[in-house]
Amino acid sequence: MNLYTCCPKCQTTFRVTTQQLQSSGGQVRCGFCSQVFDAFATLTAQEPRQQTGSAPDAPQDPIPASPPVPSMADPFPESAPTASISRADPAAGLYEWEFRMPVTPKRTGMWLGLSALLLVLLGGQAAYVFRTELSVALPQTRGLFDRACDVIGCSMASPSLSSFLHIEASDLKAVDAAVPNEIALNVSIRSRAPVDLPHPAIELTLTDAQDQAIARRVFLPREYLSGETAATSIRPGAELPLNLFLNTGELRAAGYRLYLFYP
Repeated sequence: MNLYTCCPKCQTTFRVTTQQLQSSGGQVRCGFCSQVFDAFATLTAQEPRQQTGSAPDAPQDPIPASPPVPSMADPFPESAPTASISRADPAAGLYEWEFRMPVTPKRTGMWLGLSALLLVLLGGQAAYVFRTELSVALPQTRGLFDRACDVIGCSMASPSLSSFLHIEASDLKAVDAAVPNEIALNVSIRSRAPVDLPHPAIELTLTDAQDQAIARRVFLPREYLSGETAATSIRPGAELPLNLFLNTGELRAAGYRLYLFYP
């Protein structure tokens, strides 16, 4: 792209380059009248028109010259000990274009409100599903969950925490030495849970002299407790004594194992 500037003293037009202007900060010397001037003041990209009957003002071609006073038929940077002024490319505005990064939309109060509402709903759903476990971990919330269930029509099931049930003592022996197949199982179970627990299922495994299982049976609460007692719970710290009478038939057990669990 061609650029042109005009001497303010003799009105001579010169063709210049961006390299010439940047190297001297725009200060040039006219090759006809030796006037030093700021080329940026009259810089244009439009080629000047010739006027009829007057000296041609068409751009002059560069004429080599030697310092310290270079000829400026086509202007050259002025050789001077003064510091040059740093300027931007004068032609940059003729071909540069604007580029902007996309702007991230701002969060609005509506979206924040909806997010908070979803978090509350999620917390409420989790509290409903795990209400029994939460009441065990936080006993002080049991009353709150009971009142909430009265309102929404749910129920608070007893927590199934078999790890809080411990066999304090147990014994398996024949009721009558003359009848070895009739045996009695005496078990004492204690709850160490902080809340009421339902009665567990009891698995009894009979073993031989090599401690190998020869028979196994599971007793549910309704089988080892009466109907009314089976519907109750084991209070925290309470002890549950049990007495079971069994007929092993032809089996001759040398030992046994007990296991408490919730089906």
